[in-house]
Amino acid sequence: MEGYVCYRADHPTGRARGGAVVLAKQDLAHYHLHTVTSSDTQLAAIMVETPLGEILVAAAYLPPNIPWNRAEFDSLADSRGTALHEALTPCSAQVLATGRPTHFPYNRQSTPSCIDFFIFKGIPNSVLSVREEYDLSSDHLPLLTTINTAAQRIPKKRRLVLPGSNIQRFKAELNSLINLNTQILSVEDVDAAVQTLLDQVHAAAANAAPAHIYSAPTSQRPRTFSPILEGLLALKKRLRREYVRTQDPTIDRIYRRIANRVRKELIISKRNATDTMLEEATADESSKFALWKLSSRYKRQAAPKFPVRLPDDTWARSPMDRAEAFACNLEERFKPFETASHARIQRVAQILEAPLQMSLPVSPITFQETNVCSLVTLGLAQTPTGQLVRSCQTMLRCRRSVAANSCESAKSATSANRQSSF
Repeated sequence: MEGYVCYRADHPTGRARGGAVVLAKQDLAHYHLHTVTSSDTQLAAIMVETPLGEILVAAAYLPPNIPWNRAEFDSLADSRGTALHEALTPCSAQVLATGRPTHFPYNRQSTPSCIDFFIFKGIPNSVLSVREEYDLSSDHLPLLTTINTAAQRIPKKRRLVLPGSNIQRFKAELNSLINLNTQILSVEDVDAAVQTLLDQVHAAAANAAPAHIYSAPTSQRPRTFSPILEGLLALKKRLRREYVRTQDPTIDRIYRRIANRVRKELIISKRNATDTMLEEATADESSKFALWKLSSRYKRQAAPKFPVRLPDDTWARSPMDRAEAFACNLEERFKPFETASHARIQRVAQILEAPLQMSLPVSPITFQETNVCSLVTLGLAQTPTGQLVRSCQTMLRCRRSVAANSCESAKSATSANRQSSF
């Protein structure tokens, strides 16, 4: 691979089986340690230089057909997962994995298993992340881990003059706080005067800022450093100022040495504080179950995610395949209930597809409608007498037609009754 340095640990037989490899970029500061090429173990290791310090990176392969001996894991009766856990516990190492299977055998009767994982020690969990790669078509899913050596944090901008501040009050406060009779005789006096001026400017800005916007910076937990560490911090600060003033390389070397000593003392102080917290933590309600919370936070492993089989009798490897398998399962489980027969469904469909009459038929005239008709509602004419006569003739004709229709209906009903009785 162009741009990479390859460190291989092939199987001693020279065949295409087993083996381990470590690929490192050419511009990455690293060096090769050693390579193990035995029949039961193949291992390649390098040392990488990072801001966290030197990190040992190794790739190892253990064949499944060779049993692990007691010298390596000190257990023969337990399963390999338990043996690996018991081997990592004494050396305070941890396992980094996704919790999902990484080996999908070609035999569909076999169950996928998790045989690819990382083992790390001395690296904080907060800077590690692991994910799977689905680009390859082999029976293994490669894992990709990332070590974030530097936390990306956005610095918070501190504004001296906030919106809505009283500028006149700021000037008055600053004039009342500044003392022009300060005596300056040395470099330390200059640094102290500058720091005092900055504090006075910030105090005046805080007094002039609106109450609902400005919030005074609250201190975190009180610092409980040892006297040695406090002395080292004061010495480091003094050496820093001296180097800025003189640019002497000797002072710079001493400053770097003191800074390294301060870093080590801070690590020891943090470790002692953690030990004290663990000693005071209990498993009962008096400390709000602090021991259980701490142990679950420090020893949390990835939750196992069991393999999923697809409808075509293959195993789901990627998240998209698993989502498709769950979608097919839901489609099979949730179906609409068949509350009507197939013939009834077709009949309802035919009724719905039939053309609909847009205008309603004319309703027939009844005796009540003819009796309700009033002569007052008739239109006016030049000869009221002739109009009334014509209206009365029309009403009589309507009554005769309705009576004739009623007689015809009665005759038909009588003949129908006779036929049914006969």
